[in-house]
Amino acid sequence: MATETHMVECLCTAQSPLSSADMADQLKLKERYVREVLNSLTVVGLVQLEEGTGGKERKEARYLVPPACRPGLQRASTLALIVSSNARNFDNIKKCFDHDGPYAVRYQAASFTAMDKIVRARQAPLMEALLETPDLKHQLEKGLRALDVGCGTARLSLHMASLFPNSHFTLTDLMPEPLEKARQHAEKEGLTNVTFQLMDVCQVPDNLKESFDWVMCRNVIHDLPYPLEALKGIFKVLKPGGQFCMLDAFASSYVAENRKNYRVTAAMYADSTFNCIPESYQQPDSAALGNCWGIEKATELVEAAGMKVLGLTRVRGTDIRLPGVCVCLKPE
Repeated sequence: MATETHMVECLCTAQSPLSSADMADQLKLKERYVREVLNSLTVVGLVQLEEGTGGKERKEARYLVPPACRPGLQRASTLALIVSSNARNFDNIKKCFDHDGPYAVRYQAASFTAMDKIVRARQAPLMEALLETPDLKHQLEKGLRALDVGCGTARLSLHMASLFPNSHFTLTDLMPEPLEKARQHAEKEGLTNVTFQLMDVCQVPDNLKESFDWVMCRNVIHDLPYPLEALKGIFKVLKPGGQFCMLDAFASSYVAENRKNYRVTAAMYADSTFNCIPESYQQPDSAALGNCWGIEKATELVEAAGMKVLGLTRVRGTDIRLPGVCVCLKPE
């Protein structure tokens, strides 16, 4: 609720401590609700409290988030959006468990909103990890043709397009709603080096064969019913010698290994139950890999599609999901 009502944003941008009345006036909210949420965030240690005083010169309690603590609060707030989205879908996903029930529940608008805000909160470390790809920054500055597969609202690609105007970015998704939001973001930013296209990566049109120097996707492949076909589609659109950067959680493919980091991976399996499996299990023969498909399975599928895995770069500062960039190469 603090995220949806912009209280987290207000706290994290405030130059000085705020009272609940200050925040309520600024955000046009009821003070009593604001105060209860602030007290909740205070008792769990996400917000610091400067106690008020009584007497004739009574002072209101004031709340603040020290700069060093702001990234932690922002990460917590974005994860809360996922919980909220899961709760909305609980009954529909429960039906999927039944033997005679449906196989899948597709992502809803609330899910895209949550994922968009997560990318915005983690944009800097994601960009840093991407640009560690050998020679990528130089090629982007020089000018290359890039493709974002399953871009969603495309926050990351649009940011890259703004940083590297000599390169052209084609943003694709199977769903029209998030793609339209991406188009609106691009128009708002005045970007002219981007184009948008509805596309199923498992059925790439022939006119896109060997059209791109670089391809990227984020948390896409494990959400698809046929991941190997999607990777073959990426192989098809890449030029010989082109690189593919796959951003994903990349825990291990083995449960025994994931027990070593159970505080994180247990949450990943739970998240996968409510999001990744219901999205990808669209047909009885769907792979339905889940969030913990792991780097070992990813490597196996990339190589089966004809590409070579060059390495894995971990995203620093976002340890919630063990994110990383798997860098792959299409041989010349």
